[in-house]
Amino acid sequence: MKLPDLIVTGWAEIISHKMRSFLSVFAIAIGIATTFYTLSILSQNYRNINRTAEISGTGRLDSQVDRPISMEQHRQLMQVLPPGSSVSLRTEEAFVLASYKEQPFSGFSMEGVLPSWMDSAFNYEVEGRFFNWQDIENKHRVAVIIVYPREKNLRDMYFLWDNHGVDTKLEDMAKHINLLNQQITLNGETFTVVGILRAPRVEKDFRAARDQERRQLILIPYSTWGEMLPYRLEYASTDLRIVTGDEKTAHLAQAELTSFLRQQFGRQFNPNIRLFRNELLLARKTAWYNLRSMFFIGLIAMIAGGIGIMNITMVIIFSRTREIGIRRALGATRLDILVQFLVEALLLGLCGAAGGIVLGYLAVVHMADNAAQMTSSWWVIATAVLLALATSFLFALYPAYQASKLKPVDALKYE
Repeated sequence: MKLPDLIVTGWAEIISHKMRSFLSVFAIAIGIATTFYTLSILSQNYRNINRTAEISGTGRLDSQVDRPISMEQHRQLMQVLPPGSSVSLRTEEAFVLASYKEQPFSGFSMEGVLPSWMDSAFNYEVEGRFFNWQDIENKHRVAVIIVYPREKNLRDMYFLWDNHGVDTKLEDMAKHINLLNQQITLNGETFTVVGILRAPRVEKDFRAARDQERRQLILIPYSTWGEMLPYRLEYASTDLRIVTGDEKTAHLAQAELTSFLRQQFGRQFNPNIRLFRNELLLARKTAWYNLRSMFFIGLIAMIAGGIGIMNITMVIIFSRTREIGIRRALGATRLDILVQFLVEALLLGLCGAAGGIVLGYLAVVHMADNAAQMTSSWWVIATAVLLALATSFLFALYPAYQASKLKPVDALKYE
């Protein structure tokens, strides 16, 4: 028989035994649904991690120093790092009293940064401009405000309030008033807002969790922050971020940074320097670890479905022994018999794959943490189909082989 005839014959057999076929298809479908859901979530997690890597910069390392770093120290550090490296300094946050046209507002903190802050984990739409090195050198009184889009789900942020009961938040003011190129007052000093950074929506923010803001922020030049708050310089911590542009030079930069910090703050100084690449590797391992139990449940369901297909195939062979004998007597080869029953089993597996993909997709839509981010991956669908077909083939192979070994005379005698 040709393949189309085998498919028609197999499908007719499946239809004629609906309940028996349904039970095997259902078991396969549950396994495929679990596998499809697991691989879809895992694929999306890996895709997000790769996006995080792209945004965060290549050859990145981070450290936090429990004391301020001067601009002179910044220049000295640049000289010892691999060529082309970017060094970003960021002060700790400080709450300040602020107003616009004598209208006080609150709910934010202020940090000082360098222009190189844009070289890593910068995922904003810029309106106006960001700081330049002239702002740093001249300690300009300029500010950049970060605002967030209106969203159904509230961001995981903390809000600060002053001691005067002021409840007009900077975020609300920035949405109703265009503060670009306007003057605001911070701790009694006048600043010009030279830029607005519009943050992406939560589902499109692929920065690492620690790079995302936990408070509403106004940014000012790094050097200006130290001049505004000189009393904080004795104990203020500094976030330090280096991007070398090449993962091969990240370890060299780590060694140079360790040596530099010990030269500046004493041989006993033990800096905590984190290679961002290691964090990404840990994130990938964690993503797989969190989902592997579901993957194994899917495999168990697939095995159960495969056993069901084996039992069905054996029952079919038992009930069609005389038919097998007639076909052999008419000239059918052992290979013809083997292929006939394997095709029927593969049809069951294909039906299970189709049902499992539908169930898995519904599970992703209703159970994923952020279904809006989910995208269909062709390799996930292909893997699900191939897994179902492979399971059906392997578990039907033994009974189909036994059927092909039946001798025509013995099969024709069977009642």
